[in-house]
Amino acid sequence: MTDYVLLSDISNGSYLKLAMARRGERPRESTHYACNSLESYKTAISDFLEAQDKPRLAGAAISAAGWERGGVIQLPNHGFSIDRADMRGFLDTPRINLVNDFVAKALAIPRLHGNECEKICGGEPVEEQVIAVIGPHNGLGMSALVPDGMGGWTAMPTEGGHSDLAPTSDIEEAVLRVLIDKYGHVSRERVISIPGVVDLWAALAKIEGDDARAPSIEEIIALASTGDPRGKQAIDLSMSWFAAMASDVALILGARGGVYLAGDLLDMIGDLFDFDAFVRRYSDKGRLSNYVSEIPVYRTLAPDMEIIGLATLFD
Repeated sequence: MTDYVLLSDISNGSYLKLAMARRGERPRESTHYACNSLESYKTAISDFLEAQDKPRLAGAAISAAGWERGGVIQLPNHGFSIDRADMRGFLDTPRINLVNDFVAKALAIPRLHGNECEKICGGEPVEEQVIAVIGPHNGLGMSALVPDGMGGWTAMPTEGGHSDLAPTSDIEEAVLRVLIDKYGHVSRERVISIPGVVDLWAALAKIEGDDARAPSIEEIIALASTGDPRGKQAIDLSMSWFAAMASDVALILGARGGVYLAGDLLDMIGDLFDFDAFVRRYSDKGRLSNYVSEIPVYRTLAPDMEIIGLATLFD
């Protein structure tokens, strides 16, 4: 019986990640393929398996920015769906796991090496306590790990990124009014995400009476890096709301095992991430400020966290 499993993440809208691992082992670096249809998805897998000498698989796990229903997971970033029964036949293996991408990220947390996390603030994690994972990309993902009492973890999927956005300053309130006019309901994802930073820039421009076209996220980051006030303010507002969410999540879940920040937006803004401002907003919880201040917050640095997490399903 073979020990190999295929690991596939298709949460990014522009490419697909594929990796191979033996059961119980951490996978090596993933291979990236362009993917815009089910046909190109299967072609990429066939090419990848060909390069691996076509091993017989014990199973496969697929993560995506969606949820499995009735054996099918929709891929909103790609415009097609993946059917478990179809993939069983295509890969000739009885076991196919379909997983939300942030659940996969959460499953990776206990497997990260020491140099794959950067501590931002807080004390030491408490063993056998809930761990929270949140992070902005095209949306705002959130998941949690709950100890199972036997040394393992159960991943808890959530849609916390769609919780209501709350302002705590005049400028946040003014931005929220602009976004309400545009969207009606405004969730945290509307500002803590890649498109959210663009919307924040546009909202700030409107408040200032400027009808200029909103730049792309790459342009905003480039502008902020050269000292542009509006670009910097858009990023700072997004990260300030992110800090507030992190401490809310710490309180709601009692996440004394730690809060882990992930997501491509953090990688994109790089040195523009203001650690001191983040810590001030995170710790500002009134009577419970001491409680959240003791909970450690980490920034994850590992690539391919979804792939690392998917491999744990076959331990």
